Amino acid sequence: MWDRMGPYASKYGMRMIAFNERDYPGSTPYTKEELAQITSPDVEVQAHAVRRWGLEFAQFLAYICKTLDIPAVSGEGAKKQGGLVVVAWSACGVAATAMLGDPQTMGSDLTAALAPYLRKVVIYGAHQSSYVHVAERSALRSFFTDAPSVVFGETPNLGIPWPFADPTIPPEGIPDAFITWVSSSFSPLPEGVPITPESLREHNAILPGTSTLRSLSPEDYKRIVEPEFGGRGLGLIMITSEAIHRAHAHRTFSDTDAVLPEVDILFIHCAQGPWTGVWGAKVFQDLASEAADPGKRKRKTAFLKLKGANHFVSPLYSVEPSC
Repeated sequence: MWDRMGPYASKYGMRMIAFNERDYPGSTPYTKEELAQITSPDVEVQAHAVRRWGLEFAQFLAYICKTLDIPAVSGEGAKKQGGLVVVAWSACGVAATAMLGDPQTMGSDLTAALAPYLRKVVIYGAHQSSYVHVAERSALRSFFTDAPSVVFGETPNLGIPWPFADPTIPPEGIPDAFITWVSSSFSPLPEGVPITPESLREHNAILPGTSTLRSLSPEDYKRIVEPEFGGRGLGLIMITSEAIHRAHAHRTFSDTDAVLPEVDILFIHCAQGPWTGVWGAKVFQDLASEAADPGKRKRKTAFLKLKGANHFVSPLYSVEPSC
């Protein structure tokens, strides 16, 4: 679905490359052995599977740099040019934290190969695809965009109904209900109200109107939406041990020298998305503000709230950035 963003890239001196996760039509399916590792009861085996996903992600970035002759990052601050900005949408933030939060994921050679090019990692907001900005003249770096809290190893039960925890929805109806829920617009928290379970239960309600995915043409819907995907690769990775994701998230933020210390993070929070993304914004802010590990450095981070945007932020929306 991100191919619609392509025409906007040249205005900012960028190239955009959109790619699907594995197991989608046209992408490499997971093997039975790989799926068995993801679902293994052994947490160490699960951790290997999560690192493998981060490794494949990083290998693709290195391939882009080599085959497209990407210019290395140069300059400082606002004058920085060149390199890659990786945008990991929603749950794909797990691949980003696997890269930045565990030196085992990429190893020294691949890390050294990416270091001249990778500027920023953006985690944005849904559960299926990622895209890469090739920044030739812009000052962008790296983001998390509207990531659900599970990316950071946090899956709290806040007592808020949603398709996967709604006893009124039969199992066979969950994928269809999720499509409507995840692409709906929700009432935002009022200005000045902190993100808490109580405030989300009070304010985060679905607004009237057609959800984004339900508004697609039949042709685009068939091309973009695959309801059963959540039961395969990425969906299974999301239910691996929370301890794996918590460890990756903590080290990403609080031990920056371990992996690519020059890569900073921007979290883009879509204020009218579902509660999972709103809670993800809270967890991000908690991680960004906690003290570094003894003798370690914090990674540079920034937070941007897009007012009026749901989980499927569009260039057609009128969004107001609020730092």
